[in-house]
Amino acid sequence: MHGWEDGACDPLATVAQGERSAATSRDDAIPLAHKLLSLEILSGRSDSAKYARPTAYPLPTDAIDLDLPAPSRRSPCAHAPPFFLSCAKASRQLRSQAFESTVAFVRARKGRKGDSKKPLDIGRAHSLASVFDRLRLFYPRSYLCLFDSLALINFLAHFNLYPDWVFGVTAEPFEAHCWVQAGGIVLNDTLARVSAFTPIMYL
Repeated sequence: MHGWEDGACDPLATVAQGERSAATSRDDAIPLAHKLLSLEILSGRSDSAKYARPTAYPLPTDAIDLDLPAPSRRSPCAHAPPFFLSCAKASRQLRSQAFESTVAFVRARKGRKGDSKKPLDIGRAHSLASVFDRLRLFYPRSYLCLFDSLALINFLAHFNLYPDWVFGVTAEPFEAHCWVQAGGIVLNDTLARVSAFTPIMYL
């Protein structure tokens, strides 16, 4: 993994080299590598891979409380059509597209329509994320961070809001997670949960 051999790029740089080399045997590493390839976290082609180093992304400092919905002039039912369209689109993207294509689509849409100089309206994002959370009960799909974050990203884009889609990992034990964040505020998860992860990519 390009970049990982450089201690300055390693989030576990404080671990002694002897401990690191003894941590994983070849017998353990091969199945793990295959699993990461199947999840498209690792790539079999170096020309399409990124350096294995943490992304310089601000850690969150707060999260909206979805149990306390922000006031809205409209009933959640009024948002049902864009909600179901956004969820159906996320399902189709994850089912029929390579993950790389989905990432490229989200990045390109944000680049075309988002305004990087204008801060995202957190109050409006809070209101819409709360509506999404309430309507989510009616969409027949298991709760998974990848689907739910992509569906929320699609839903907010319908209202011209373009927050960040953040991907992070933990090392021991290995775990990958993603969430939606605007500035230092998490829109669809708890602060305690996402703070355990080191960001490796954001859109």
